[in-house]
Amino acid sequence: MPKFIIQNLKSQEEQEYSLHQDNIVFGRINTCDIELPVKSVSRRHAEIVREAQDYFLSDLKSGNGTFLNNQKIRPMEKNLLRSGDLIRIEDYEIRFILAEDNAEHPIEEDTDTDILEIKLIKKMLKTLDTDETPNIEVLNGVAAGKKLLIPDTKQEVVIGRDSNADLIIDENVISRLHVKMERKWGGIVIVDLQSKNGTFVNNDRVEEKLLRDGDKIMLGTVKLLYRNPKDVNLDVISQEISKKKKEAAMREAERLAQKQAEEERIERERVEKEEARKEAEEKAVQEALEKERAEEEIQNAVEASPPPSPEAPPAPPSAPTQSSATPAKPGFSTAEKLMIVGGILVGIAAIAGLVLLLLK
Repeated sequence: MPKFIIQNLKSQEEQEYSLHQDNIVFGRINTCDIELPVKSVSRRHAEIVREAQDYFLSDLKSGNGTFLNNQKIRPMEKNLLRSGDLIRIEDYEIRFILAEDNAEHPIEEDTDTDILEIKLIKKMLKTLDTDETPNIEVLNGVAAGKKLLIPDTKQEVVIGRDSNADLIIDENVISRLHVKMERKWGGIVIVDLQSKNGTFVNNDRVEEKLLRDGDKIMLGTVKLLYRNPKDVNLDVISQEISKKKKEAAMREAERLAQKQAEEERIERERVEKEEARKEAEEKAVQEALEKERAEEEIQNAVEASPPPSPEAPPAPPSAPTQSSATPAKPGFSTAEKLMIVGGILVGIAAIAGLVLLLLK
Protein backbone atom coordinates (compact mmCIF):
# COMPACT_ATOMS: atom_id res chain seq x y z
CA MET A 1 0.00 0.00 0.00
CA PRO A 2 1.56 3.34 -1.04
CA LYS A 3 1.75 6.41 1.10
CA PHE A 4 1.76 9.98 -0.21
CA ILE A 5 3.24 12.95 1.62
CA ILE A 6 1.91 16.07 -0.13
CA GLN A 7 3.47 19.48 0.51
CA ASN A 8 2.04 22.79 -0.65
CA LEU A 9 5.16 24.68 -1.77
CA LYS A 10 3.55 28.05 -1.07
CA SER A 11 2.03 27.46 2.36
CA GLN A 12 4.48 24.69 3.34
CA GLU A 13 1.54 22.69 4.66
CA GLU A 14 1.88 18.90 4.54
CA GLN A 15 -0.76 16.23 4.30
CA GLU A 16 -0.40 12.47 4.37
CA TYR A 17 -2.53 9.94 2.50
CA SER A 18 -2.59 6.14 2.58
CA LEU A 19 -4.85 4.78 -0.13
CA HIS A 20 -5.77 1.13 -0.71
CA GLN A 21 -7.20 1.20 -4.24
CA ASP A 22 -5.28 0.23 -7.38
CA ASN A 23 -6.14 3.44 -9.24
CA ILE A 24 -5.45 6.86 -7.67
CA VAL A 25 -6.39 10.10 -9.46
CA PHE A 26 -4.98 13.57 -8.67
CA GLY A 27 -6.92 16.64 -9.75
CA ARG A 28 -8.75 19.86 -8.94
CA ILE A 29 -12.27 18.49 -8.56
CA ASN A 30 -13.48 16.85 -5.36
CA THR A 31 -14.33 13.56 -7.07
CA CYS A 32 -10.60 12.86 -7.44
CA ASP A 33 -8.98 10.55 -4.90
CA ILE A 34 -6.52 13.31 -3.94
CA GLU A 35 -7.83 16.84 -4.46
CA LEU A 36 -5.38 19.62 -5.31
CA PRO A 37 -7.59 22.76 -5.15
CA VAL A 38 -5.58 25.13 -7.36
CA LYS A 39 -6.91 26.60 -10.63
CA SER A 40 -3.73 25.76 -12.53
CA VAL A 41 -4.27 22.06 -11.75
CA SER A 42 -6.43 20.25 -14.32
CA ARG A 43 -9.73 18.73 -13.30
CA ARG A 44 -8.21 15.25 -13.69
CA HIS A 45 -4.49 15.95 -13.80
CA ALA A 46 -2.61 12.65 -13.25
CA GLU A 47 -3.12 9.15 -12.01
CA ILE A 48 -1.21 6.28 -10.43
CA VAL A 49 -2.15 2.75 -11.44
CA ARG A 50 -1.06 -0.46 -9.77
CA GLU A 51 -0.08 -3.45 -11.91
CA ALA A 52 0.86 -6.54 -9.88
CA GLN A 53 3.50 -5.24 -7.45
CA ASP A 54 4.41 -2.15 -9.49
CA TYR A 55 2.95 1.38 -9.53
CA PHE A 56 2.94 3.58 -12.65
CA LEU A 57 2.41 7.33 -12.96
CA SER A 58 0.67 8.80 -16.01
CA ASP A 59 -0.19 12.38 -16.94
CA LEU A 60 -3.84 12.64 -18.06
CA LYS A 61 -3.18 15.22 -20.78
CA SER A 62 -3.07 17.98 -18.18
CA GLY A 63 -2.74 21.64 -19.15
CA ASN A 64 0.57 22.32 -17.36
CA GLY A 65 2.04 18.83 -17.23
CA THR A 66 3.32 16.46 -14.53
CA PHE A 67 6.92 16.13 -13.36
CA LEU A 68 8.63 13.02 -12.01
CA ASN A 69 11.94 13.65 -10.26
CA ASN A 70 12.11 17.06 -11.99
CA GLN A 71 11.57 15.54 -15.46
CA LYS A 72 8.36 16.31 -17.32
CA ILE A 73 6.64 13.10 -18.40
CA ARG A 74 4.81 12.61 -21.68
CA PRO A 75 0.99 12.54 -21.55
CA MET A 76 -0.63 9.09 -21.20
CA GLU A 77 2.75 7.35 -20.92
CA LYS A 78 3.29 4.98 -17.99
CA ASN A 79 6.27 5.75 -15.76
CA LEU A 80 7.44 3.25 -13.15
CA LEU A 81 7.45 4.63 -9.62
CA ARG A 82 10.02 3.69 -7.02
CA SER A 83 9.78 4.36 -3.33
CA GLY A 84 11.00 7.88 -2.61
CA ASP A 85 10.18 9.30 -6.06
CA LEU A 86 9.10 12.93 -6.11
CA ILE A 87 6.06 13.97 -8.18
CA ARG A 88 5.34 17.64 -8.83
CA ILE A 89 1.97 18.99 -9.92
CA GLU A 90 1.97 22.80 -10.05
CA ASP A 91 2.40 24.07 -6.45
CA TYR A 92 2.38 20.59 -4.92
CA GLU A 93 5.21 18.16 -4.28
CA ILE A 94 4.09 14.59 -3.73
CA ARG A 95 6.49 12.09 -2.17
CA PHE A 96 5.64 8.49 -3.16
CA ILE A 97 6.57 5.99 -0.44
CA LEU A 98 5.78 2.29 -0.35
CA ALA A 99 4.42 1.12 3.00
CA GLU A 100 7.41 -1.13 3.66
CA ASP A 101 9.74 1.90 3.32
CA ASN A 102 7.85 4.10 5.78
CA ALA A 103 10.56 5.41 8.08
CA GLU A 104 8.05 6.05 10.85
CA HIS A 105 6.78 2.47 10.79
CA PRO A 106 9.62 0.27 9.57
CA ILE A 107 9.02 -3.42 9.02
CA GLU A 108 11.82 -4.42 11.34
CA GLU A 109 13.05 -2.32 14.24
CA ASP A 110 14.39 -5.20 16.32
CA THR A 111 18.03 -5.19 17.29
CA ASP A 112 18.61 -8.94 17.43
CA THR A 113 21.37 -10.54 15.38
CA ASP A 114 19.06 -11.58 12.54
CA ILE A 115 17.84 -8.03 11.87
CA LEU A 116 21.34 -6.64 12.19
CA GLU A 117 22.39 -9.18 9.56
CA ILE A 118 19.63 -7.96 7.25
CA LYS A 119 20.71 -4.34 7.70
CA LEU A 120 24.31 -5.32 6.99
CA ILE A 121 23.29 -7.09 3.77
CA LYS A 122 21.27 -4.03 2.70
CA LYS A 123 24.28 -1.84 3.35
CA MET A 124 26.50 -4.14 1.29
CA LEU A 125 24.00 -4.22 -1.58
CA LYS A 126 23.86 -0.44 -1.63
CA THR A 127 27.58 -0.40 -2.39
CA LEU A 128 26.96 -2.12 -5.75
CA ASP A 129 27.98 -0.17 -8.81
CA THR A 130 24.64 1.30 -9.85
CA ASP A 131 26.17 2.50 -13.12
CA GLU A 132 26.51 -1.06 -14.49
CA THR A 133 24.61 -1.40 -17.75
CA PRO A 134 21.47 -3.57 -18.01
CA ASN A 135 22.06 -6.68 -20.11
CA ILE A 136 20.56 -9.82 -21.61
CA GLU A 137 22.52 -13.09 -21.54
CA VAL A 138 21.76 -16.24 -23.58
CA LEU A 139 21.83 -19.35 -21.37
CA ASN A 140 21.51 -22.22 -23.87
CA GLY A 141 21.60 -23.16 -27.55
CA VAL A 142 24.09 -22.15 -30.23
CA ALA A 143 24.36 -18.61 -28.85
CA ALA A 144 24.91 -19.67 -25.22
CA GLY A 145 27.13 -17.18 -23.40
CA LYS A 146 26.34 -14.24 -25.67
CA LYS A 147 25.50 -11.04 -23.82
CA LEU A 148 23.72 -7.94 -25.10
CA LEU A 149 24.30 -4.66 -23.26
CA ILE A 150 21.57 -2.01 -23.23
CA PRO A 151 23.40 1.31 -22.67
CA ASP A 152 21.63 4.53 -21.74
CA THR A 153 22.47 5.92 -25.17
CA LYS A 154 20.32 3.31 -26.92
CA GLN A 155 16.55 3.65 -26.85
CA GLU A 156 15.89 0.09 -28.01
CA VAL A 157 17.62 -3.14 -29.08
CA VAL A 158 16.27 -6.06 -31.13
CA ILE A 159 16.80 -9.80 -30.68
CA GLY A 160 16.18 -12.23 -33.54
CA ARG A 161 17.56 -14.49 -36.27
CA ASP A 162 18.04 -11.64 -38.76
CA SER A 163 21.58 -10.45 -39.39
CA ASN A 164 20.51 -6.87 -38.63
CA ALA A 165 19.37 -7.76 -35.10
CA ASP A 166 21.39 -6.37 -32.19
CA LEU A 167 21.57 -9.86 -30.66
CA ILE A 168 21.60 -12.58 -33.32
CA ILE A 169 20.36 -16.04 -32.28
CA ASP A 170 20.50 -18.30 -35.34
CA GLU A 171 17.98 -20.96 -34.36
CA ASN A 172 14.77 -22.08 -36.10
CA VAL A 173 12.63 -21.42 -33.02
CA ILE A 174 13.62 -17.74 -33.14
CA SER A 175 11.76 -15.40 -35.50
CA ARG A 176 13.72 -13.07 -37.76
CA LEU A 177 12.79 -10.15 -35.50
CA HIS A 178 11.56 -11.82 -32.33
CA VAL A 179 11.53 -9.17 -29.55
CA LYS A 180 12.80 -5.72 -28.78
CA MET A 181 13.97 -4.18 -25.49
CA GLU A 182 12.72 -0.61 -25.20
CA ARG A 183 13.45 2.10 -22.67
CA LYS A 184 10.14 3.39 -21.26
CA TRP A 185 7.98 3.41 -18.13
CA GLY A 186 11.15 4.25 -16.20
CA GLY A 187 12.86 0.96 -17.06
CA ILE A 188 13.44 -1.67 -19.75
CA VAL A 189 10.31 -3.09 -21.41
CA ILE A 190 10.32 -6.27 -23.51
CA VAL A 191 7.98 -6.17 -26.53
CA ASP A 192 7.09 -9.25 -28.59
CA LEU A 193 7.32 -8.50 -32.33
CA GLN A 194 4.53 -10.92 -33.35
CA SER A 195 6.96 -13.83 -33.14
CA LYS A 196 5.97 -17.33 -34.24
CA ASN A 197 6.73 -19.11 -30.97
CA GLY A 198 5.95 -16.27 -28.58
CA THR A 199 7.79 -14.59 -25.73
CA PHE A 200 7.60 -15.76 -22.13
CA VAL A 201 8.77 -13.98 -18.97
CA ASN A 202 8.94 -16.15 -15.85
CA ASN A 203 6.76 -18.76 -17.65
CA ASP A 204 4.01 -16.24 -18.52
CA ARG A 205 3.40 -15.38 -22.17
CA VAL A 206 3.64 -11.62 -22.70
CA GLU A 207 3.15 -9.06 -25.42
CA GLU A 208 4.71 -6.21 -23.46
CA LYS A 209 6.15 -6.26 -19.96
CA LEU A 210 8.42 -4.19 -17.75
CA LEU A 211 11.43 -6.32 -16.87
CA ARG A 212 12.87 -6.76 -13.41
CA ASP A 213 16.38 -7.77 -12.46
CA GLY A 214 16.65 -11.56 -12.55
CA ASP A 215 13.69 -12.14 -14.91
CA LYS A 216 13.97 -15.34 -16.99
CA ILE A 217 12.97 -14.95 -20.64
CA MET A 218 12.04 -17.78 -23.06
CA LEU A 219 12.08 -17.23 -26.83
CA GLY A 220 10.84 -20.56 -28.14
CA THR A 221 13.24 -22.97 -26.41
CA VAL A 222 16.04 -20.44 -25.97
CA LYS A 223 16.52 -19.19 -22.41
CA LEU A 224 17.76 -15.70 -21.57
CA LEU A 225 18.46 -13.91 -18.31
CA TYR A 226 17.84 -10.19 -17.75
CA ARG A 227 20.10 -8.40 -15.27
CA ASN A 228 19.85 -4.77 -14.19
CA PRO A 229 21.79 -3.77 -11.06
CA LYS A 230 19.93 -0.46 -11.05
CA ASP A 231 16.72 -2.36 -10.49
CA VAL A 232 17.85 -4.32 -7.42
CA ASN A 233 15.04 -3.93 -4.90
CA LEU A 234 16.82 -3.79 -1.57
CA ASP A 235 13.57 -3.67 0.36
CA VAL A 236 12.25 -6.81 -1.32
CA ILE A 237 15.55 -8.53 -0.57
CA SER A 238 15.46 -7.48 3.07
CA GLN A 239 11.82 -8.56 3.34
CA GLU A 240 12.67 -11.94 1.82
CA ILE A 241 15.59 -12.39 4.19
CA SER A 242 13.41 -11.35 7.10
CA LYS A 243 10.76 -13.82 5.96
CA LYS A 244 13.32 -16.62 5.82
CA LYS A 245 14.57 -15.69 9.26
CA LYS A 246 11.05 -15.72 10.65
CA GLU A 247 10.35 -19.08 9.04
CA ALA A 248 13.55 -20.44 10.58
CA ALA A 249 12.53 -19.01 13.95
CA MET A 250 9.10 -20.64 13.60
CA ARG A 251 10.70 -23.99 12.78
CA GLU A 252 13.02 -23.62 15.78
CA ALA A 253 10.05 -22.75 18.00
CA GLU A 254 8.17 -25.82 16.72
CA ARG A 255 11.24 -27.98 17.34
CA LEU A 256 11.58 -26.64 20.88
CA ALA A 257 7.86 -27.16 21.48
CA GLN A 258 8.12 -30.77 20.28
CA LYS A 259 11.20 -31.29 22.45
CA GLN A 260 9.40 -29.84 25.46
CA ALA A 261 6.35 -32.03 24.78
CA GLU A 262 8.59 -35.09 24.55
CA GLU A 263 10.33 -34.19 27.80
CA GLU A 264 6.95 -33.69 29.48
CA ARG A 265 5.79 -37.07 28.17
CA ILE A 266 8.92 -38.80 29.50
CA GLU A 267 8.51 -37.06 32.87
CA ARG A 268 4.83 -38.02 32.99
CA GLU A 269 5.67 -41.67 32.27
CA ARG A 270 8.40 -41.56 34.94
CA VAL A 271 5.94 -40.17 37.51
CA GLU A 272 3.34 -42.79 36.55
CA LYS A 273 5.88 -45.59 36.93
CA GLU A 274 7.02 -44.21 40.29
CA GLU A 275 3.42 -44.01 41.51
CA ALA A 276 2.77 -47.57 40.30
CA ARG A 277 5.89 -48.78 42.11
CA LYS A 278 4.83 -47.08 45.33
CA GLU A 279 1.32 -48.55 45.05
CA ALA A 280 2.81 -52.03 44.55
CA GLU A 281 5.07 -51.61 47.59
CA GLU A 282 2.17 -50.37 49.73
CA LYS A 283 0.03 -53.30 48.58
CA ALA A 284 2.79 -55.80 49.41
CA VAL A 285 3.26 -54.28 52.87
CA GLN A 286 -0.51 -54.37 53.47
CA GLU A 287 -0.71 -58.04 52.44
CA ALA A 288 2.23 -58.90 54.71
CA LEU A 289 0.55 -57.16 57.66
CA GLU A 290 -2.75 -58.93 57.02
CA LYS A 291 -0.97 -62.31 56.82
CA GLU A 292 0.88 -61.63 60.07
CA ARG A 293 -2.38 -60.54 61.71
CA ALA A 294 -4.12 -63.75 60.61
CA GLU A 295 -1.29 -65.90 61.96
CA GLU A 296 -1.47 -64.07 65.30
CA GLU A 297 -5.24 -64.66 65.49
CA ILE A 298 -4.75 -68.40 64.86
CA GLN A 299 -2.01 -68.57 67.48
CA ASN A 300 -4.17 -66.74 69.99
CA ALA A 301 -7.12 -69.10 69.32
CA VAL A 302 -4.93 -72.16 69.89
CA GLU A 303 -3.57 -70.79 73.13
CA ALA A 304 -7.08 -69.93 74.42
CA SER A 305 -8.67 -73.48 73.86
CA PRO A 306 -9.08 -75.96 77.10
CA PRO A 307 -6.59 -78.88 77.58
CA PRO A 308 -7.88 -82.42 76.62
CA SER A 309 -9.11 -84.97 79.44
CA PRO A 310 -6.77 -87.90 80.48
CA GLU A 311 -7.35 -91.12 78.47
CA ALA A 312 -8.74 -94.47 80.19
CA PRO A 313 -6.33 -97.44 80.41
CA PRO A 314 -6.84 -99.99 77.73
CA ALA A 315 -9.08 -103.02 78.72
CA PRO A 316 -7.35 -106.41 79.13
CA PRO A 317 -7.95 -108.90 76.40
CA SER A 318 -10.98 -111.24 77.01
CA ALA A 319 -10.56 -115.06 77.28
CA PRO A 320 -11.65 -117.00 74.27
CA THR A 321 -15.13 -118.77 74.54
CA GLN A 322 -15.80 -122.42 73.92
CA SER A 323 -17.61 -121.78 70.66
CA SER A 324 -14.88 -119.69 69.33
CA ALA A 325 -12.28 -122.19 70.50
CA THR A 326 -14.05 -125.30 69.03
CA PRO A 327 -14.02 -125.54 65.26
CA ALA A 328 -17.52 -125.51 63.65
CA LYS A 329 -18.91 -128.79 62.23
CA PRO A 330 -19.72 -128.96 58.59
CA GLY A 331 -23.55 -128.82 57.67
CA PHE A 332 -26.11 -127.86 54.91
CA SER A 333 -27.24 -124.45 54.35
CA THR A 334 -30.95 -123.60 54.39
CA ALA A 335 -31.15 -123.50 50.59
CA GLU A 336 -29.59 -126.89 50.36
CA LYS A 337 -32.04 -128.26 52.86
CA LEU A 338 -35.02 -126.84 50.91
CA MET A 339 -33.75 -128.48 47.75
CA ILE A 340 -33.44 -131.87 49.46
CA VAL A 341 -37.00 -131.64 50.86
CA GLY A 342 -38.30 -130.63 47.47
CA GLY A 343 -36.65 -133.63 45.86
CA ILE A 344 -38.15 -136.03 48.38
CA LEU A 345 -41.66 -134.65 47.81
CA VAL A 346 -41.26 -134.98 44.04
CA GLY A 347 -40.22 -138.59 44.50
CA ILE A 348 -43.21 -139.39 46.73
CA ALA A 349 -45.56 -137.78 44.22
CA ALA A 350 -44.08 -139.92 41.45
CA ILE A 351 -44.52 -143.16 43.47
CA ALA A 352 -48.11 -142.22 44.29
CA GLY A 353 -48.90 -141.71 40.69
CA LEU A 354 -47.39 -145.07 39.69
CA VAL A 355 -49.45 -146.88 42.37
CA LEU A 356 -52.62 -145.30 41.05
CA LEU A 357 -51.86 -146.49 37.54
CA LEU A 358 -51.33 -150.07 38.72
CA LEU A 359 -54.59 -150.15 40.60
CA LYS A 360 -56.55 -149.40 37.58
